Amino acid sequence: MSPADTVVRDNPTPDNHSQDNSLENKNPVSALSEILFSLYPQFNDIEDHAWFSMLEKAQVMKIPAGMLVMEPPTPCSQFMLILNGCVRVYQQTPEDREFTLYRSYPGDLCILSINGLMHKRGFGAFAKTESEVDALTLTRDQFMEAMALSTIFREYVLTNITDRIHDVLQLVETTVFESLDTRLMCHLNRLSRTTGSDTLKLTHQDLARELGTSREVISRILKVFERQGCIVQERGIIHLDI
Repeated sequence: MSPADTVVRDNPTPDNHSQDNSLENKNPVSALSEILFSLYPQFNDIEDHAWFSMLEKAQVMKIPAGMLVMEPPTPCSQFMLILNGCVRVYQQTPEDREFTLYRSYPGDLCILSINGLMHKRGFGAFAKTESEVDALTLTRDQFMEAMALSTIFREYVLTNITDRIHDVLQLVETTVFESLDTRLMCHLNRLSRTTGSDTLKLTHQDLARELGTSREVISRILKVFERQGCIVQERGIIHLDI
């Protein structure tokens, strides 16, 4: 599945609107630059005319929530700079079990997309929007040109690659050396910190997809947590009490 088949794509003209109407009544290149600079502050120092010329040719994409935008072995033909929303990247087994590799938010880059663009390979995992996503996309040729012409852009891409590799290595270490109940409790605590709430709206299946296991195993561990007084469960809700 190609994103181009499933999303609304707009040329950045003055009549188009971002979710905060940032493009309204502004020069399109200037408006896009302002949005990018706020989300990707490293780009503030890029002054190369070729960079702004590429922005002028870029496409603004709107992708609905829950859309599968990439899957193996679809060739990766676009470079995406997320302006709003979140994309979950995950692996899926033949038994339909899922395991989250990482998420891409505004300011992040997808290393599997970069790998596919640079080596002309298929995408090595599944990517699905978890919310509505607004993104700016460059073609492969535009991406490679930016890598060649802009030191700042190239350094930003390389820094993101190394940071993401570090995160994935930590994920592998945690998966191999920590028990599933420890990983589950750490994940619940992480969600609580992220949302700022001890009440989490999610299902056992959601947790199973996140951690790469079955719903039955998650249910069994959560029952143990409940007996220990760590959580209180309702249908589709988990209250942390730790």
